[in-house]
Amino acid sequence: MQEVTDLMYTYAEDIANIEDLRRRDVAASMAGEFENLKSLMDEQCIVLPPDSEPESGHAFLDRAADSSKDAKSQGQILELTQDWEELQVFGDFAYERGIVRYTVRDVDGEIVRETQRLMRILRRQDDDSWRVYRAMRHQPQEVR
Repeated sequence: MQEVTDLMYTYAEDIANIEDLRRRDVAASMAGEFENLKSLMDEQCIVLPPDSEPESGHAFLDRAADSSKDAKSQGQILELTQDWEELQVFGDFAYERGIVRYTVRDVDGEIVRETQRLMRILRRQDDDSWRVYRAMRHQPQEVR
């Protein structure tokens, strides 16, 4: 019976740690903190952006950070929510699938609302925290 209790505690702890990852992801994304976003990625993270070749998650964020230095090309994130529809934990790995919704003020001052489907594979770290190991998404869809 103790083994079942330990497994339930571990699962509850996993869920809490994954929720922490999600909160930190939203906060860093809203603030445009690319270094904090990189810290949420496993060292071996690979991102699979739409219509592009897979690449290192850190290189992907470095490129995004470089392009954000050109203020004319960037909008401002006003709202960002993650609606995770599925989460499965399998030992030291987990996957989650959901929808990310965000509202952005573009460079022309227009308000744009978009959604994006996302699937991530997460990897447990030595300290029991979780980081993004793989991330796949589709092209954002504007909400009208």
